[in-house]
Amino acid sequence: MATPAAHAGAEAAALAEIRGADRVVRVGIHDASRLEWSVSVPLPERHKLDYLIEAELEIPTNAVAHRTPWEQLQGLTRLSGMTASSDDSTVDSLRRGAVTLTHMLERARDGFTRHCRAGAVVEEQTLGGRDFLTIWLDAALRAVQEAREKLTGGAAGDSALIAKERSLVDEFVSLRLLEMLGEADRVVRTVLASARASETRGALEGLSLRVGGAVQSEFNFRRERGYLCPDARSPETLEHYVERAALLKKHFEEVHFLDRESDPIDEYVQQGIAAFTALVAGLAVFGVQLALARHEDLRRLELGWGIVALGLLAGALYAARDRLKEIGRAWLTGKVYRFHAQRLTRCRIPARRRPSRDIVVRAKESCNQMVRSRPDPLHPEAGASLAYTHIQYIHRGRVLPQPSLGATGVTTVRHIFRYDLSPLFPRLSDEMKQVPILDSDGRVGFAEAPRRYRIHVAVRAKFQRESHEERATLVLDKGGLRRIEAGFAPEAEPQ
Repeated sequence: MATPAAHAGAEAAALAEIRGADRVVRVGIHDASRLEWSVSVPLPERHKLDYLIEAELEIPTNAVAHRTPWEQLQGLTRLSGMTASSDDSTVDSLRRGAVTLTHMLERARDGFTRHCRAGAVVEEQTLGGRDFLTIWLDAALRAVQEAREKLTGGAAGDSALIAKERSLVDEFVSLRLLEMLGEADRVVRTVLASARASETRGALEGLSLRVGGAVQSEFNFRRERGYLCPDARSPETLEHYVERAALLKKHFEEVHFLDRESDPIDEYVQQGIAAFTALVAGLAVFGVQLALARHEDLRRLELGWGIVALGLLAGALYAARDRLKEIGRAWLTGKVYRFHAQRLTRCRIPARRRPSRDIVVRAKESCNQMVRSRPDPLHPEAGASLAYTHIQYIHRGRVLPQPSLGATGVTTVRHIFRYDLSPLFPRLSDEMKQVPILDSDGRVGFAEAPRRYRIHVAVRAKFQRESHEERATLVLDKGGLRRIEAGFAPEAEPQ
């Protein structure tokens, strides 16, 4: 068994990690239809900071819907920083502190999941068996306790507005803690289902009881405070609980979001380029026709084949005008997008927080879609290839220093992007396939197997001469997004 000092030291290390900074690049699933990636960029203290964000998706070509990538992409920008201190007494500071705590709980959940799935139960027996697995849980509970002392404890000079906000913070923290504990228990049950060693199973069962005890304690706390508690026997109560959780989440997370303003300059550029190339093509065709009309031989033409030839030539030149216009427009558009962008975006501080609405981020964005091919993974030497649709999003931005934000504890600007993949689902194959098998009696039977697809995702961020990258494989089927796996699959999914 581990000594109390060793356990306390490990818990302190876990607490320091969940209080630390988020990963620069994160890729995950937002809901059943949307992929989400986020990038955290430091807020500079004095000088502006340039950065670059690139995201790439490889989608099966036969499932791509006839939509522009911009219709499926959503962008959000928010601020992030440390938990508010105990002397914070404004509504916004309380809300910022509550949101920061939820991020700490997310990191504790990730650490707990990573610890369990890495088989740390067996490897760390020398550190105290199942007690070692409770480090992340204990760190999360301790963070919640400290946050409640700082954010929910009333002061003598609190107004009715502040008192109400403290109560909402208390309820919101309770909801997010229950979500974290529920996810932890789900992970324990998943690992327990595949565990074989008796020591491992015993440690996991004890951990599940520990999580259950924490959930029971939180339910008792909610009943004492008069908060709504979920009840499996009452669908109405569950509905109200979920609705209340959504309202609280929006209430608190809204304080960190910046106002985004985007100008779709690609539409204006397309219109201008189309008019310019049409003018140039028309002038070129008119010049050629004028030169032909002044030719010495053409002046002596009479009715007959000469006039017919001139008409055919004029018609060919007129038809070529549209082709010249399209070629010129494509060339100019490529040059403009290469050196400029499709959209200009500005992120401002909300007016209620600062009436001047200062700009925090300026960015140029582009999102392109093209069809590419790669060698057939079944037999690449044969020269066969498979087509896939490559979606590339490029974001070149600049963060401007804001000393007043830094003074309130803001340390990073976090960009969140969500890509809607629901247009793909109706175009995928049937959700279940009937696969012929032999049963134990040697008779032919059928088993249902899902037809799954894989989308490769790569997100990169560059700033301050550093490069950060996250690669993942998104698994989906006709019913929606199923899971996300770290890294790329060794071979592409056959189309």
